Amino acid sequence: MYKEIFDIDNGEIVINEHILNIPVLRAVKDYYKDPLPAFRFLRYRYDPKSPFCDEPEEEKDEIVLRNFPGEYTLEDVVIIDAIQWLEERYVTPTYRYFLDNKRLMEKIGAAGRNEEITFGRDGNFAAMQRQLGTVGKTITEFKQLEKIVEMEIEEMSKSKNRGTQETGFGED
Repeated sequence: MYKEIFDIDNGEIVINEHILNIPVLRAVKDYYKDPLPAFRFLRYRYDPKSPFCDEPEEEKDEIVLRNFPGEYTLEDVVIIDAIQWLEERYVTPTYRYFLDNKRLMEKIGAAGRNEEITFGRDGNFAAMQRQLGTVGKTITEFKQLEKIVEMEIEEMSKSKNRGTQETGFGED
């Protein structure tokens, strides 16, 4: 179930009950003198509702790191553990499939930007023409997948409890 993990108050992440009680997040808090930049990175990198969600997947870490510098690195064990935990929470099979296809579209686009067109029997001209012929269908189907993912995230965001009771992380 999708849950907001990081609370924001006055535009800033606050140390909340999730950070204090979830061991991998508590480890991040305890490891750094100032853990907020690390938590900003984790939130903006892995939350599917992040303003960085449309960045190219292969560049997203670098882009988010550049926007939220701090004493943390992606090689720190506490960050590696937090990333793994967040990916298990946020990345459903449908969302992973979406991200994989997003990467594929980005690679195809990069190939179109970077490949020289070659002609002849061993050239790539015919393959590029076929690609152009299917681009509309590819984009339409990707947009449909994107809407399915958005609906899944929205559905997961809804509380399944009665009244104002909140669902815990281990509950569905």
